[in-house]
Amino acid sequence: MLSNFQRTILAAALVAASGAASAATCSATYVTRNDWVNGFVADVVVTNSGTSAVSGWSASWTYGSGVSFASAPWGATVGITGTTLKATDNGSNPSIAPGASVSFGVALSYSGGSKPTPGPITVNGVNCGATTPTPTPTLTPAPTPTPTPPLNTAKGLYVDPQGSAAIWVRNNPSDGRSADIGSKIANQPAAKWFGGWSGDIGTAVSSYVGAAAGANKIPILVAYNIPARDCGQYSSGGANSLAGYRDWIRAFAAGIGNRDAIVVMEPDGLPQLDCLDAAGKEGRVQLYQYAVTQFKSAAPAAKLYLDIGNSTWLSPQEAATRLANAGIANARGFSLNVSNYRTDAEANAYGVAVSNALQQQRGYTKPFIVDTSRNGAGPKGTEWCDPSGRKIGVPSRINGAGSQPEMTLWIKAPGEADGCAGAAGSFIPDLAYKMIYGY
Repeated sequence: MLSNFQRTILAAALVAASGAASAATCSATYVTRNDWVNGFVADVVVTNSGTSAVSGWSASWTYGSGVSFASAPWGATVGITGTTLKATDNGSNPSIAPGASVSFGVALSYSGGSKPTPGPITVNGVNCGATTPTPTPTLTPAPTPTPTPPLNTAKGLYVDPQGSAAIWVRNNPSDGRSADIGSKIANQPAAKWFGGWSGDIGTAVSSYVGAAAGANKIPILVAYNIPARDCGQYSSGGANSLAGYRDWIRAFAAGIGNRDAIVVMEPDGLPQLDCLDAAGKEGRVQLYQYAVTQFKSAAPAAKLYLDIGNSTWLSPQEAATRLANAGIANARGFSLNVSNYRTDAEANAYGVAVSNALQQQRGYTKPFIVDTSRNGAGPKGTEWCDPSGRKIGVPSRINGAGSQPEMTLWIKAPGEADGCAGAAGSFIPDLAYKMIYGY
């Protein structure tokens, strides 16, 4: 990967939206990074260094030759006309206050051997800097990413004695289905989900991780409390505010501390950005970024996986873009197929494609995990809410070092309803029993 190519463009007038003559000035910084063959990422920061706010801003620059989007832009609405890029507010930064900045980025591709050179940036039509850009450096191959440390396979995965299936088995010893549900589901390692129902989250997480540590096992946890969760569908809810979620996820990470844990962060939260308005999208991505930093500092032994949905939802390129924007560079990897039914072959191929797209866009790959709890018979067409005839898949396990996926996990507990056979998350013994045998 190349060292940063950066040029800072200074000292030009910004035009106030009111049309009044203003002495405001600006600076704009353009940085390229993660060059790959016939592609690169460009980050732009525009700062209002004047005394008047600027509304309805737009920033433009022109390349010496043609470019196209390698993936969706982030932080602004960006369009390409000919060789010119124009960025405008996407709803998250309608004005630039004095001393404030807006930042956005694009992943671009080009044809031919030379990376296109950008001209000066203009803001609201006014030249924001120098006319002669720094020469483009010679493209060199990206180095091999730093290897991901291997997982601890010695401990094994934790089986929760207080899981919903285990509780039902203890309470129904004479039921004819009890033995099968006990051996095939209740005694298998699976994830425990945490949300607003968990009470004091720091205490709840610490207690659960402590129980697993006492058994010398690694627990699997799911953080599921993002504001506007599930786009208001069967699993709607979540924290009441961005600040409330920051407090919650900070306490979640602190509850793990220095102990081992596997954490799946917010199933479907990144694919469901599309149901939010521009401000909601920006706020959610910032929450992911904040959460990643909290786990890195407060729970350094935890393996954090950002969920990116299933193989039918986003293209690998779009999935990689959303993961990168959410801060996956500082997380362990990403999770797939949570609560879904896509086959191992389909999920695994998609995971590899997403990891390859990360390499193309950002210069690194990431391992992934797959939820195999209910994919033994694959999907039933497009039905997702408690479809009949589904079957449990490969039990939770840690795969060999360097494998993709690096783990197959039961993240959604078999027998817990999606919201059609019963309330979302409730244990339905008939659902569990039929899933053991696939009918």
